[in-house]
Amino acid sequence: MEALAAIINSPSLSAQVDIAKRLRIEGPTMTRMLDTLEKDGLVERLPDPSDRRSKLLRLTHQGEAALKDIFEIADTLRTRLLEGLPADKVDELDGFLELLIGRLDAGLPSQAG
Repeated sequence: MEALAAIINSPSLSAQVDIAKRLRIEGPTMTRMLDTLEKDGLVERLPDPSDRRSKLLRLTHQGEAALKDIFEIADTLRTRLLEGLPADKVDELDGFLELLIGRLDAGLPSQAG
């Protein structure tokens, strides 16, 4: 889901390396994931006309349909999970998680001592 969503929400025909960075994974991990998605007919790798070493990614029609189905299931589960919880607490948690992700992206602070 994350890989498909990153591809569809990136500028059209994003490079494989850019999608890996967006997902915070290493290149070889991204390659293995794309091998599976491509074999399943969900993703296409296209040559980058400006860089022979790079591949550009796009979802196939089948990939777009699969992602739509996944989002519908995830939305239903999210709604059930958060049902009855105070909105301000959910917003507070979202903010805290965004803060943690930002710190991870920036690199962990050095250890004191």
